[in-house]
Amino acid sequence: MIDMKRFMVPGMLVLLLLCGCDQGARTSPGLQTIEEMKNQAKSEEKEAVRVKEERSGKWSPGLSEDEKETLFAIARNTLEWCVKGGRGKFSFDKYSITPKLKERTATFVTLKIGGMLRGCIGSLAPVAEMYRSVHDNTVNAALRDFRFRPVTPMELEKIDMHISLLSPIVDIASLDEFKIGEHGIILEKGTYRAVYLPEVAVEQNWTKEETLSSLSQKAGMNSDAWREGTSFKVFSSVVLSK
Repeated sequence: MIDMKRFMVPGMLVLLLLCGCDQGARTSPGLQTIEEMKNQAKSEEKEAVRVKEERSGKWSPGLSEDEKETLFAIARNTLEWCVKGGRGKFSFDKYSITPKLKERTATFVTLKIGGMLRGCIGSLAPVAEMYRSVHDNTVNAALRDFRFRPVTPMELEKIDMHISLLSPIVDIASLDEFKIGEHGIILEKGTYRAVYLPEVAVEQNWTKEETLSSLSQKAGMNSDAWREGTSFKVFSSVVLSK
């Protein structure tokens, strides 16, 4: 999947120098300091958090809990790898890639910091296997979203990731078929084209008309362009997050 929605594919080291009276800082071999115990507790708590799944409609890719964990781990590890200047090819060897994760699926990866968009890129067509699509779009959202500068290592701990898995796209004959919150929508008019994921209108608290007006402007047209000579397609999504 910088922040997105348009096309395809560490940290701080604190050194404490204690001079003079350092007796209280020493521990017996094998014993943890309070700080180490706190860090371990935080790590275990983070590991215990399961991947949340939010469906916009009835469609679902039918992933198991382990498959969702694997997909999210690939995305999070990819983010750190590419932002820290990963070289060569990303290795998938340590992940359990099941047949479902190998199914071609359209995906988007959205990055946010403090609720604000920091990068979002994906594809509407199922151009790659699900796990590879998530990997590619994570790299693109972090480094190649033209609306933002590339994500920096200092931002990694602040970033919230969202993986959107998209259903097959269907044409609609009337905008009456477009349901806010349930459907993502694609607008097409001549050479103009724009898309919103299902969650966008809900997050912005838009009405259907406000969504279509904004979509028209996103496509590069005036806000009323959607009213005539425009075709629409819709899709559902499943969003994974932690």
